[in-house]
This record gives sequence, C-alpha cells and structure tokens, in this order.
Amino acid sequence: MKSVCLFLAVLCLLLVTPGCDDTTSSALIPPKLRMTVEASHLTPLENGFNYKAWAKVGDTYFGTELFNVTSTGQFTTSIGQFRDKSFVLEGDMTDAEMVLISIEGKIGNATSPSGTVILAADVSGASSSLTTAHPSALGSWLVSQSGKLTIMTPSDTDLTNESHGVWFFTVSGSAKTPGLSLPALSSGWEYEGWVEVGGAVLSTGRFTSNTGNDSNVYSFPDVPLFPGEDFLINPPNGITFPLNLDGANVSITAEPFPDDTFEPSGIKVLSAQLPSVATGGAVIDLTGTDSGFPTATISIF
Repeated sequence: MKSVCLFLAVLCLLLVTPGCDDTTSSALIPPKLRMTVEASHLTPLENGFNYKAWAKVGDTYFGTELFNVTSTGQFTTSIGQFRDKSFVLEGDMTDAEMVLISIEGKIGNATSPSGTVILAADVSGASSSLTTAHPSALGSWLVSQSGKLTIMTPSDTDLTNESHGVWFFTVSGSAKTPGLSLPALSSGWEYEGWVEVGGAVLSTGRFTSNTGNDSNVYSFPDVPLFPGEDFLINPPNGITFPLNLDGANVSITAEPFPDDTFEPSGIKVLSAQLPSVATGGAVIDLTGTDSGFPTATISIF
C-alpha cells in the first residue's frame, strides 16, 4: 500500500513541476498568420497594377499576395481569377503596429510597400479601420480643401474664345494668384485636373505644385505658370475644339504615380460645376469632398 501511495505522489509531482527548459505560457500562444481584408470603393486597377495589403511589425513588413477588385468589389488574383478575402502571410503579425494597402506596379517590391499607399491604420485590437486620411496614406487634409478656377484661354491672343479653358488661378489686373492651396503629396502620388462634358472626360494636366507648369496637351505653348488647360488644339478623336464647356464638371483627383490608366481615380479632392453658359473671366469656387473615398477593414488572427 505504501508503494502505491509513493507512486501516486511522484506522479503528481511530475505533473505540476515545470520542465528543465522552463517553457513559459507565452510561448504557447499561436502566431497570428492570417489576414482578412474587407474593402469598399477601391477602383479596379489595369495594365498589370494590383493592390497589396501589409502588416508592419517593427521595421519589417509582411505582405499578402497581389490582388485586384472588380467593379462590384469582388477580389481577384493578379491574373483575374476570383479569390476570397483571406490571406496567409509568412510572418507573425501578433505585434503588428500598422496595416496598410498599397498600389503595386508590374514589378512590385516583395519586402516593403511602394510609395503609393492608398489606405492605412494603426493597429488597435483584432480589427483595424483603414482610411485615406492616415498620415502614411494621403492624410487628413483631403476633406478640408477648397479652391478657385478661372474660365479663360491665356495661351493664345484670341479674345473671342475665352470660354474654352480652365485654369486654377485668379486674376487681379495683371497679377495672377494661385487658386489652389493643396499640400505636397508623397512620391507615389500626383494631382490631376479633369473636365467632364458631353460624355467626354479630358485631363487638364498632372501637377505636383499649386504653381508651375503642368502636363499641358491641348494648349498653345505660351501658358502661364499654373495648372490648367486651354482646350484649343490637338483634340482627341471624336472631340471638337474649341471645347464647349457649358455646364462642364471640373475636378481635381489624387492619382497614383506611376498610374495604371488615363482615367480619373476615385479620390476626388476638389470639384465644381461650370455655369450652363460658360463665360470667359468667370471665377468658380471649388469645394472638397470625401464622398466615395475608399475604406477598408483588416482583421488579423
């Protein structure tokens, strides 16, 4: 009987005594390797461009596979096959401090995001809400902008066609004042102006500063040092110049650089509608909006 009691006592001691390797309870916590992404208002990317989600752990980034979206928001692989919204990453995301989504070109970086970060969030809990307003994306300035444009055609000397151009400055006497106060963007983004009228969408040019030349296409060479465009020469196929701007919608978007398409992105920074009769010299207010900006929720587990 004594031997049985002694055996039971030794067995109990073995069950409650830590092993020689002193394994702690924290070492038994499984790594977090899975990420799910729920996104709204992401624009389908073209010409080999894709999205990629990332988790930042210290100085290291762990990224998902490349993915894209359809016009209805369904996720696809980089080659266009439908896929779910769950990803398994190669690193432990338990201590992730930030999550983000970037736009990656045809040759993406496997170890860190491109300069075109569209959404980001600091990690707080199991799920994080990503927005364009995060400092690592585009920033909170997007929703508080305003500006002015002037209807005019300063690149030529014909005073009879002043209603066929849009420029982002105002005029007082001979002095021109910037109509925009947009902040500088990161290296992965540029601004672009747009005019939409009669079913056509035409660019007024890409720019990175409120002053200086932009990428003019339809103006004569003698243009002022401000963003804008005269729609006078080199019309696209099917478009008649000088362009009738009556009732046109004018906007400024933030565009990826490099860009996947010649169409406007969904990140509209400023917009205005011109009068039903566009008049040369008229000054029009531009207003900011965050309507339709992309958002996302990322969960790590």
